Amino acid sequence: MKKCILFIALCSTCFLLGILHKLSRKVWPISQEIHSSIHTTTSAVTSQAITPDSEELSALLKVIEWPLALENRTIEYSTHPQTSVYVLLNPRSTYVVGQPLKVLITAKDHKGRPKSYGGDLFYAKLHSTSLKAGVSGSVMDHKNGSYTATLIPQWSGETEISVKLMHSSEAIAILHQKRDTRPDKLVLLYDCLRKRDNPVKRVAPGNMRVFYRGFYEQNGKQEVVECNVELPGQDVCEYYEQRYDDKWVCQRPKQLPCDSYRYHVLGEKRNIYSKEEHEFFSEPVLDKEVPPTLGVFHVLPRENAKNVSNIKHIKCVSGLKNPDPSGYYYQDAWQSLTCSNQHFDEPTRAAKCLSGKIVYMFGDSTLRQWWEYLVNFIPTLKEIHLHVAHRSTGPLLAIDVENNCLVQWRAHQRPLRMELSRVHDLHYIASELDGMGGHEHLVIVLNCWSHFLSFPVERYIKRLRQIREAVSRLLERSPKTTIIFKSANTGYRYEHGSDWLSLQLDLIMRAMFSKLPVIILDVWQMTACHREPENLHPPRIIVKNEVDLMLSFICPQ
Repeated sequence: MKKCILFIALCSTCFLLGILHKLSRKVWPISQEIHSSIHTTTSAVTSQAITPDSEELSALLKVIEWPLALENRTIEYSTHPQTSVYVLLNPRSTYVVGQPLKVLITAKDHKGRPKSYGGDLFYAKLHSTSLKAGVSGSVMDHKNGSYTATLIPQWSGETEISVKLMHSSEAIAILHQKRDTRPDKLVLLYDCLRKRDNPVKRVAPGNMRVFYRGFYEQNGKQEVVECNVELPGQDVCEYYEQRYDDKWVCQRPKQLPCDSYRYHVLGEKRNIYSKEEHEFFSEPVLDKEVPPTLGVFHVLPRENAKNVSNIKHIKCVSGLKNPDPSGYYYQDAWQSLTCSNQHFDEPTRAAKCLSGKIVYMFGDSTLRQWWEYLVNFIPTLKEIHLHVAHRSTGPLLAIDVENNCLVQWRAHQRPLRMELSRVHDLHYIASELDGMGGHEHLVIVLNCWSHFLSFPVERYIKRLRQIREAVSRLLERSPKTTIIFKSANTGYRYEHGSDWLSLQLDLIMRAMFSKLPVIILDVWQMTACHREPENLHPPRIIVKNEVDLMLSFICPQ
């Protein structure tokens, strides 16, 4: 009986919170023609629009500066993985755990000629198939066609080096240009290609731009139109959130009013590359291993135990900085080099960690994987079906009555490449955070990145600043609230993105949250050095290690 009463109370609380959130936010349609003359009503809580100042914007753009190749380079002058080479600098007769290895990478073009400029995206790692081990290396670009990879062995036994070319500098120059191109220009480029009857046969990462559909419904009628952050030159319904200086537009329906906007969904993809540009993203040169020149070698244990890092005595708490590398895999288990992480192999142990906690997750589908993992892993954590339009946007709710905990996930606000979703089910992360009082049992888990890849970085910076300001306000109200930020994943192999675009946004996120007492989980390295192929939505074994690291910060030893 007691459990039933608790269950009903929790569900009632969630229901009331949902109603309050919906009442506190409105979407206001404003036509393009009268935008300058109409007064827009804002949400109940008003504040100055949160936009990055010029000084911070300049500093963040400095963080993501990248050497770009010369324009109009033909494919034969671009970096090729099969002709590029790497050698071990200062080779030794024996290698010991913790002693760095230096590898010199020489980029060469399709005809084997050494490159004279940098900007390529190389990955380097140490790994062992038999030991199920892996650790990421750091790569320094000397901007003259050569690169130095630093690799630090973390285990004794069998080890080998892997160097991979993700993108040539020429491909990155194209990605950079397309990302910063306005949506109307993308459409014009697509139309030109179509008129020249010059289709691109293969789809390569980064060479598409997505657009979105809006469903308008009223009195039994429905219209479906195109939507995006901008639709220049078109008659549109404009939805403006003044508090966050955020705008979303849809083509004006022919018959229905703007306030009948009901559903949001991913539309289609438009090709934005010419046939010549497409060659820089073809399979032979994309995400390929540089031929190995070194075989398997053996690493010896440390000779002096005093040199061993004292990680076992460092609690996983807010404010820790991630070293490089931030951890490594051994026997498929992540060993953090940031703090003493734990492995929650038994569901009862994970449930005990979450006992008494309220965990809110806001982000994209890679964070939804964490919610799904917990629900599938902990038998007492039961999903409460909220009858959402589609699970891809949520909200998704699970309650553990026995352990008195709640775990919820929901998607962030548009832009969002998701299945059919109710417009009013999409909330700003900052708005959600501002609606919380906060307490020591509250855990907030955030991520925001993949759905912003195809837009200029200024838009992403503005959204992150909204979140950062809301996080600051929440921590001021409740310093003991735990706030965790999940980094970006590697493995972006869809046609509208790439790892380079992901890396750019991930660097911005880390810089913007570096001064706050929040936890940044370095999932980037966790997805980069595992033995499984890189995937935007990694397999269960990687998700388990990610969730275990999160739980280590929620319940530090």
